[in-house]
Amino acid sequence: MELEVGILVILGLCAFVAGFVDSIAGGGGLITIPALLAVGIPPAQALGTNKLQATFGSFSATLYFWRRGYIELAEMKGAILAVFIASSVGTIFVQFID
Repeated sequence: MELEVGILVILGLCAFVAGFVDSIAGGGGLITIPALLAVGIPPAQALGTNKLQATFGSFSATLYFWRRGYIELAEMKGAILAVFIASSVGTIFVQFID
């Protein structure tokens, strides 16, 4: 799928606004997913793109708090395992969305 330059600019602006919203309160996916779907990107790719964006934001926030000693990764082993399993199952299920 090839997108026109104007559409890419609009999507870039949506991503910027979504990142700003995420940095304040979260929920930037409520902006990016509809924007991606509106330009004709399939649902699985739109969700994957959104999750990739969210991964970078979550990783940088986790790194920030970990470096300052606010979280102990050893205490989070169960939660990390649960997130890995749930995200794997979600990835399998989203492939059936058309």
